[in-house]
Amino acid sequence: MTELPRPTTRRRGLLLAALAAALPATAVAQANWPTRPIRYIVPFPPGGATDVISRPILEVVREELGQPVIVENIGGAGGSLGVARIARAAPDGYTIGLGNTGAMTVNPSLSAETGYDPLKDFTPISLLTEYDNILLVPAASPVRTLQQLIDRARAAPNSVSYASAGIGSSNHLSSELLGSTARVNFLHVPYRGSAQALADLMGSRVDFMFDVASTAMPTVRGGQTRAIATTGRARHALLPDIPTIGETYPGFETVGWMAVFAPRGLPDAIRDRLNAAFVKALSRPDLAARLQELGYAQRSSTPSALAERVAADHALWGRVIRAANIKPE
Repeated sequence: MTELPRPTTRRRGLLLAALAAALPATAVAQANWPTRPIRYIVPFPPGGATDVISRPILEVVREELGQPVIVENIGGAGGSLGVARIARAAPDGYTIGLGNTGAMTVNPSLSAETGYDPLKDFTPISLLTEYDNILLVPAASPVRTLQQLIDRARAAPNSVSYASAGIGSSNHLSSELLGSTARVNFLHVPYRGSAQALADLMGSRVDFMFDVASTAMPTVRGGQTRAIATTGRARHALLPDIPTIGETYPGFETVGWMAVFAPRGLPDAIRDRLNAAFVKALSRPDLAARLQELGYAQRSSTPSALAERVAADHALWGRVIRAANIKPE
């Protein structure tokens, strides 16, 4: 067998020198990160819940990382445009952003044209918040319990109506999941946004609606609507006397979330620094109290736990969408 020529001592030295020069440069770059401002994409317009919640958290993250964290709002397509921008960014830690249940686990099941795969195109960083939906009926409704609502729907299929913020919205899918769990058929009345849907609920033009606490609670406190159930694993902190749907239908649980993601391929060292900064921010009692006032619970996580959450919810909402044959608008 012919023996391959061995590199000369000089060539070996040059090769080792090149490797020694390259490896420390990469390590130094990661160790020194960040050396410039970080862009944080919020995939919804300014002033919404994702924007309002992100900004105080990012103030603490800025303190932890020693660099400005600049919010860039990129709205459109239910969050998909902004989330796609995160996926396409360079994996260097200088572009990160927010993803929520809808953009990360619902939209990709509704349409193959989102431009990203939630399971492959991102580096999960940490959860930020969780939130339940609240099942509301008009204050004038005779319905006072979940079972009464289900009994009415069972007695008259497709006559009990519910409002939603549109096809594929969380209140739409929560209603579909409730219908399939209780084995009843409701009448869907979609709107272009929650505001008009909630207005028609208060006016008794629809029979029920799921909504997040930040917009539901003022109507409950004001006497325009009545809360009869919540969707979380435990009773809502703002409504401790209202049962969860799971108390009537064991196993029913839907908990929305917001979380931080980076593009796929982010170095582990940078991922872990980002995770530590967000976990530190979310550990502050003043921030947790502020989020609770808005109807959200602070929830940090490890990157791996967030990855598992995305996969589980993507599978859940995919099943709901396929079973109900829901098509995008």
